[in-house]
Amino acid sequence: MASQAPAQPRPYPGSYLPNGGVVSGPVPGAQPLLPNQGRVIQSGSARVLCIADVRGNLQSLNQLAADARANYIIHTGDFGFYDDRSLDRIAEKTLKHVAQYSPLLSDAVKRSIAAAPPQPPIKERFAREHLPLSELPLFLNKTYTLNVPVYTVWGACEDVQVLEKLRSGEYKIDNLHIIDEAHSRLLEVGGVKLRLLGLGGAVVMHKLFDNGEGRTTIAGGQGTMWTTLLQMGELVDTANRVYDPTETRIFVTHASPAREGILNQLSVSLKADFSISAGLHFRYGSSYNEFSVNPTLDHYRGKLAASKASFNDVWDTVKSEVEPAVAESESQQRLLQLAIEIVNKMPTVANGGNPFGGPAPGPASGQVDESAFKNMWNFNLADAAFGWLVLDIDNGRIGTEMRAQGFNFAHRGAPASLPGTQPSPAQGGPASAQAPVPQQNRPAVATPPIQPQMKPAAQPARTGPSPVPATPKEPIKPATPQPTAQTGNAAPANAAAEKAIPSEVKPNGTAAQEKGPSSSPAPKDSPAEKKESKALFIVN
Repeated sequence: MASQAPAQPRPYPGSYLPNGGVVSGPVPGAQPLLPNQGRVIQSGSARVLCIADVRGNLQSLNQLAADARANYIIHTGDFGFYDDRSLDRIAEKTLKHVAQYSPLLSDAVKRSIAAAPPQPPIKERFAREHLPLSELPLFLNKTYTLNVPVYTVWGACEDVQVLEKLRSGEYKIDNLHIIDEAHSRLLEVGGVKLRLLGLGGAVVMHKLFDNGEGRTTIAGGQGTMWTTLLQMGELVDTANRVYDPTETRIFVTHASPAREGILNQLSVSLKADFSISAGLHFRYGSSYNEFSVNPTLDHYRGKLAASKASFNDVWDTVKSEVEPAVAESESQQRLLQLAIEIVNKMPTVANGGNPFGGPAPGPASGQVDESAFKNMWNFNLADAAFGWLVLDIDNGRIGTEMRAQGFNFAHRGAPASLPGTQPSPAQGGPASAQAPVPQQNRPAVATPPIQPQMKPAAQPARTGPSPVPATPKEPIKPATPQPTAQTGNAAPANAAAEKAIPSEVKPNGTAAQEKGPSSSPAPKDSPAEKKESKALFIVN
């Protein structure tokens, strides 16, 4: 096991222009952040599998890649960045949440954790081998390996110290690449230059200026991680450095830009073509653009304005503390200013203004650049256990395949019919008038003796109207049969019904199919199965 991370921030390996500094020369793509700009080149078509929330079940990545025939994997957080020491650092509440949804724990352990009282703590009730948080240690010691390159951001439930060791190179896993505010990746596959820009952690407004236990530029503590405003500013700076108009940009986040207005505005600032996110834990993936889910542009402005108001409430409170804290660092001042500019471009009110930071109020105001509003496509993923998205890239075209296990609706199906029972109309069975009337409620109506049933000769299927005599006085009504009605000429209209509705006449008056053998036998004393009824059902 690697030693504990030092208390001082660790510089990133390699030489490159530090983010926040002054750029010399042309900005677009002039100063790469990484050797070779993190570029991967592959000829021919490629399949990129997009999944979310493997929750430490890292061996499933290889199986999912094989099932989807994927060459690369993009993961959107809750990856399972926990090592052997993370259990000591995680908070009790977070541990209960992680254990409850972990695919590595048995159902018996999960039930015990959910049903047990708060005391004693979970760490004391179970041995460590019964609380595996992640399979990451097995990949660190080379017991298992990743078969395809995996590009991931971190989610809301991760260990910040593990992320710092991975970013510094102290921890190393082959084929695992962290996408963050300082490192982007470029995949040249299928005739497309795919630029991956990522931002990990949960978006919590009152934590945007809190670094927690993080010793570098990322924030977290006690088993959770969140996004800071400086990370957003650094991501904008990174995107500007590697900008190339020939690239297709994918913004990978854990939180959903559909729910977080500040992330939506950030994706516009990054000039993203796609956003891929998770964090909603749906059983189905969703695919949308803002034009498809907002009835008007003012409705979209309203979402951004609400997010801006929430941010300003926090910023006004901490501004007097944050500005002196970054006064000594020119690079941090620059990153903070970049992030503040993102928020300033957001509209203040819903009915007016440019949500994309267009011209100032004046003759040109009201001319809104709707390209991102209509063209930027967003994908929100289901958890990896329930579904995935595949980007099929070939000859410059990006196709999509979305798969989901979905909801189980089997409990809504009709149960198997038992002898002597009839399914209810709600279950798709015949009308309830075919059910036998209780003996004590039967009227004293004389019925003809039942003759032995003779097998009729084969007849062609009836295509004309039902052979029921016309009754001009009372039309057939689509009402549900009531047990107090009576048909025929031998009983009054308010007597209880004894004979069933003919199979050719349904309550809605439509012709039915030719009567076939019934799956449930009718009562022996019912003449419906012995003799075709010529009666009509008439409501009082």
